[in-house]
Amino acid sequence: MESKWLEDFLSLAETRSFSRAAEERHLTQSALSRRIRALEAWLGVTLVDRSVIPAQLTPVGWLFRSLAADILHSIYAARTLVSGRESLAGDPQAVQFAVAHTLVFTFFPDWLKGLHERYGQVSAGVQAVNVPEGVQMLVEGHCDLLLGFHHAQSPIVLDPIRFPFLTLGEEEIRPFSVPDAQGRPRFALPGHPQAPLPFMAYSSGAFLGNVVERLLLNSPQRSALQRRFESHMSEALKAMVVAGHGVGWLPASCVARELREGLLVPAGDERWSTRLDIRLHASVENQGPASRQLWNYLSGLQPASRGG
Repeated sequence: MESKWLEDFLSLAETRSFSRAAEERHLTQSALSRRIRALEAWLGVTLVDRSVIPAQLTPVGWLFRSLAADILHSIYAARTLVSGRESLAGDPQAVQFAVAHTLVFTFFPDWLKGLHERYGQVSAGVQAVNVPEGVQMLVEGHCDLLLGFHHAQSPIVLDPIRFPFLTLGEEEIRPFSVPDAQGRPRFALPGHPQAPLPFMAYSSGAFLGNVVERLLLNSPQRSALQRRFESHMSEALKAMVVAGHGVGWLPASCVARELREGLLVPAGDERWSTRLDIRLHASVENQGPASRQLWNYLSGLQPASRGG
């Protein structure tokens, strides 16, 4: 999927006219139509009812409209966070962060804002990473601090003497589904072997994917799931779940707005959920002056842990 498809779709949703949207987007009408169809093909749904004039969104099109705006907002926010990374890479006064993809959008912005208010302005170079990638960056000295998830059954394997950590918060990951007409989950766990639930899954090797796999293996009740979609990013899985493609495990902070607006409901009780720690890891051997000063400040708020 390309971000320009989302921009095209939002322009069409606003103008309700292929010709006016094409003009806004500086495209021919046929080019705009092809891009809207490409977005529909990628999602596997029909977003626009082309049988009426002016153009009307289908029910799933109206649902996807707000989601598309959120996705674009997240894309622009990510670009803002990482755009200055190269220019800050050689700055001794900058702190280089490697941040798990989900936390870039949910936890990190508010945490950094609070840090600015208490500690002072921090020049932050940020790279969104998978947790294993971030661990490698920290070990090799390519970042100063690693912000990621920790789960007892899928621990980050780091020498606690060389790489101490602070626990900054907690997150819950649980399964979600769109609701049916009665407000119940359309895709409710555990599913049935003769009709397995469509499963929006994390890609193999993704940290949250490992957490979900262990959760399913240790569940007291056997689930019936069939993989229909894979991605290493929670935002991509959320888009598919909100569009009604199936059930997916997502961090609760990632879907807070969708829960408030009734777009999603839990697809299972607490037996299908688990909690994660949000941890900040440092390297005692590769700290620059800015990151060492910041780490000393944070460690003074709560002692750094040197073990499980």
